[in-house]
Amino acid sequence: MCGFAGYYKKAGITDENKLSAREMSYSIRHRGPDLDRVYECEKLIFAFRRLSIIDLEGGGQPFISDDGRFICVYNGEIYNYLELKSELEKKGHCFKTNSEVEVMVTLYSLYGAGFISRLRGMFAFVIYDKENDFLMAGRDPFGIKPLYYRKDSDGIVFCSEMKGYFFDKNYKGFDVDKALLQHYLTFQYVSEPDTISGDIFILPKGSYMLYYGKKDGKTDILTYYKPVFSQNKTSTYLQKKANLRKAVESSVEYHMLADVPVGSFLSSGVDSAIITAIASKISPGIKAFTIGFDVKGYSELEDAAAISSHLDIDHIKLQCTLKDFTDNYERVIYHLDSPMADPSVVAIYLISREAAKHVKVILSGEGSDELFGGYRQYASAIPAAKIYSLPSFIKSFLMILARLLPEHVKGKGLITRGCVPIEQRFVGNAFVFSENEKRGILRTYDSNVHFTQRTKDIYTQVGDYTMIQKMQHCDLNTWLPSDILVKGDRLSMAHSLEARVPYLDKEVFKAARELCDSDKISKDTTKYILRDAFADILNKETVMRPKLGYPVPVRTWLKDELYDWAAEIIKESTADEYIDSGEALKLLERHRNGKYDYYKHIWVILTFITWYKLYVTDAKTTKNRILNGEL
Repeated sequence: MCGFAGYYKKAGITDENKLSAREMSYSIRHRGPDLDRVYECEKLIFAFRRLSIIDLEGGGQPFISDDGRFICVYNGEIYNYLELKSELEKKGHCFKTNSEVEVMVTLYSLYGAGFISRLRGMFAFVIYDKENDFLMAGRDPFGIKPLYYRKDSDGIVFCSEMKGYFFDKNYKGFDVDKALLQHYLTFQYVSEPDTISGDIFILPKGSYMLYYGKKDGKTDILTYYKPVFSQNKTSTYLQKKANLRKAVESSVEYHMLADVPVGSFLSSGVDSAIITAIASKISPGIKAFTIGFDVKGYSELEDAAAISSHLDIDHIKLQCTLKDFTDNYERVIYHLDSPMADPSVVAIYLISREAAKHVKVILSGEGSDELFGGYRQYASAIPAAKIYSLPSFIKSFLMILARLLPEHVKGKGLITRGCVPIEQRFVGNAFVFSENEKRGILRTYDSNVHFTQRTKDIYTQVGDYTMIQKMQHCDLNTWLPSDILVKGDRLSMAHSLEARVPYLDKEVFKAARELCDSDKISKDTTKYILRDAFADILNKETVMRPKLGYPVPVRTWLKDELYDWAAEIIKESTADEYIDSGEALKLLERHRNGKYDYYKHIWVILTFITWYKLYVTDAKTTKNRILNGEL
């Protein structure tokens, strides 16, 4: 796991570009504290930071081919690189290192851009072909590893994290795209390939970019991998269960590949328990890490301890307080790059910091819910689909009834979900501000901008998917790459900790794609087939326990301990051009009074205000804090 920054300039690299690349690299030094190296030529500069995981002595970058033609920087892990290397050696190719990057460059030299489809892993890379004045950039199938870029008339600038552009001296500075901010209020993040500024982009997951220096910077972005669900109704349930187990076990084994210690995050749920259980067979006594807060109902420590006892592993528990939360809040928002208002982010940051004291690689259970149908919303799709199949006149009557029911009355939400097409209501696992609510809080609200514009293209790809498959497809293209994987990467790498996600593997998806809805949602539980496939290696309580997902008591704290803290952030906001502080304070007060639950709305507002101060209003101060080593 590493980080890199780079400039390609058609007119040639300047001294200013060289300084910018080095400062951009310094801003992401947390991604690679083990090596700092720079490559320069006439039109290109790559600045690289390495976190040594595999081939500790020989895997340095930027990597240069023997003939000097190809230069590569790469971030991530290629889990099948040893097989690929062996295949190349049988064809007569020799290698000087045991590194993945040398295998990648050799494959590229032989097969061109198509080599990317053969990689099994998580990665982001840029390869420069000096002879043809040509760049290829690529990203892994699920979007685990980040790759930002910015184009201008003279070239292109890459970086592993958006904060690097603080030091891009040709960049005007971070700003807010009003339409993207409006979408952020609904989604709680800005979905890729965009960032909140609107002029810096993320290379889409499962795609690669071709940049032609000899064709005046002509750029093509091509998709090489799309996860497609296709229910297999000919294989038996037992066959699918066996295939799933084999794929997950194999993936965990691949993800254990490292020349440094590997640990595992362990919550109270089945996803991380399965990963940890398999890993403990490969590495007995593996260290597992769990976080909890000292608020009733917001700690997974006891349940996780029962799992660790069952598996007989080394369990490290972290009990956190309100002070831990507030002391680290601003730093977390900084590390996330674009505003991303998931309340679990501080917990992930804190447990990553603790894990980094013991191991250099951590296994995590992200991706299981999207592949195997783990979210409660997926289960609600079954009765909603039945309502949706009713005649239109009955649905019209039900919608009138739903409008008459008071908010938060049980059943109102189900009726609405059943009567409204999923394409008009589901944007992924999070939905915060409705369009009507945005009109009241957002000073720049534009009635021509609607949240469905963000998911329209996603839903055009679904064909004859079931409602559950449509929801999974949407989450795979919004929630997973732009929320789950962002916080997983940025907040672990903030502590130079490599997070690996075994469920997000092409071979695991092959097993998941064939599942029927009844395999996923059955016997009043989600992810049924996954739970069933590994029931024999887990304690019974864990197998059927519902998902919690890094529970943080923000909802409770905002009514009491965090009320004044939150109110102060809103009152001191420098983002009044966008957010109506008076309306935000009213939301906070309504939440404290307890009649309605607005904690997610408030968290979205607090996150944006804090991000805006760090990245826009106080950008100069933030840059100095980075250069001084404070951030």
